[in-house]
Amino acid sequence: MQRTDRESGLRAGVRLWFLVLLLAGPSSGLQAAAVFYDPDGQALPFSTFEEVEDFLKTADIVWKEKLDAGTNKRKRKVLLEKDGVQAHAILRTGYEVKDSPGGGFVDSCHSEVAAYQLSRLLGLDSVPPAVRRKGGSIQIWVENATTDASRREKGAEPEDPIAFEQQVQVMGVFDNLIANTDRNPGNILIDGDGKIWFIDHTRSFAGQTVLKYPEKITGSDRQVWNRLQSLSDSQIQEAMRPYLRLYQNELLVRRQLVVEALRAQIASRGEDAVLFELK
Repeated sequence: MQRTDRESGLRAGVRLWFLVLLLAGPSSGLQAAAVFYDPDGQALPFSTFEEVEDFLKTADIVWKEKLDAGTNKRKRKVLLEKDGVQAHAILRTGYEVKDSPGGGFVDSCHSEVAAYQLSRLLGLDSVPPAVRRKGGSIQIWVENATTDASRREKGAEPEDPIAFEQQVQVMGVFDNLIANTDRNPGNILIDGDGKIWFIDHTRSFAGQTVLKYPEKITGSDRQVWNRLQSLSDSQIQEAMRPYLRLYQNELLVRRQLVVEALRAQIASRGEDAVLFELK
């Protein structure tokens, strides 16, 4: 469904407001603006990610349907409704951890919420809001979006190649940080504005103390870079504690390795070639 000029203007306006809010500083309680859409393509009445979180926690589940795509078979697409507002979401369940030398294995619905909370701590708006609910996690559905796998199959090029590549670079930093073992073109969403959404993080946050994809650390948004350096261990641990039963210390190790990798890139290529402001 085509968006109206009013909806496109609304989205542009709230993105500008998001940038203004980022200038306020690295508070973990950052109120970032957000626009998501209902099943009919109409903008939902939420102005912050926190409002989306509240809706996810409190809205009634009207119906569910099984989703077979992806590695996690314990997920359902649901329709939520509250006060006349409807929105799709993904309900995930299941928790599996296999500890072993070299890092072990994690497939946990709670990793979705951990990834979202960590992205917020870094000042990112690239992970759809997710909360804990009913023994699992529930995450807002990104309407009017296609997977990167579908884009590649169609041979479609990004409308803004530079903005697209910058978002991919930030995703590479984020995936190394969370030890994501399941990033693939099907787990990358691209919305109608060319924004990349990072999704499906159940297989993240295991015990690796080495970077899984060091070659993907080639650049970073300056906001993310600043927060990677300035966040204290205690701030990260406090944010992750409700969602990670294990491997919090390993996350801190990877954070330091990501910082060192970016510092090496800056020393080699120069700051202006490595750091940027996301469009």
